[in-house]
Amino acid sequence: MIIDAASPADAQALACIHLAARHAAMPWLPVLHSPESVLWYVRNRVVTSEKVLIARDEGQARGFISVKGGWLTHLYVAPPHWGKGVGARLLETARSDLSALQLWVFEGNTRARRFYSQRGFRDCAFTDGQRNEEKMPDVRMVWVRRGQAAPRF
Repeated sequence: MIIDAASPADAQALACIHLAARHAAMPWLPVLHSPESVLWYVRNRVVTSEKVLIARDEGQARGFISVKGGWLTHLYVAPPHWGKGVGARLLETARSDLSALQLWVFEGNTRARRFYSQRGFRDCAFTDGQRNEEKMPDVRMVWVRRGQAAPRF
């Protein structure tokens, strides 16, 4: 598996992974955006303004992660590749030069919450979801590198 920087040319593959993973992991989540609007968002917002890494195996995109300003904004792995270390490798690579990282995850996404907890993230805040567009309860999780002082978030 190769992990490298994503480019706008990867937007279609990233949008497909995003849609497939969200649907498989959270079928109860309201669908608010068409596939075309997700592609537009990934191509024009995510890839152009965030640090985006893509995992490829045999030339095919398997997953991606994006980070911006100390926030993990996206981590999605194509469902056929869940449990094969793709997400762990992406997370490890993305935080290799960071001292802390935080994220929001839906409270009902127990698989993702377990994944992050096993990698040192801790629950810091729970909300009723009124501030996210899906209006679903979520959890803010924070990771701080061992030996580092916790930053002010």
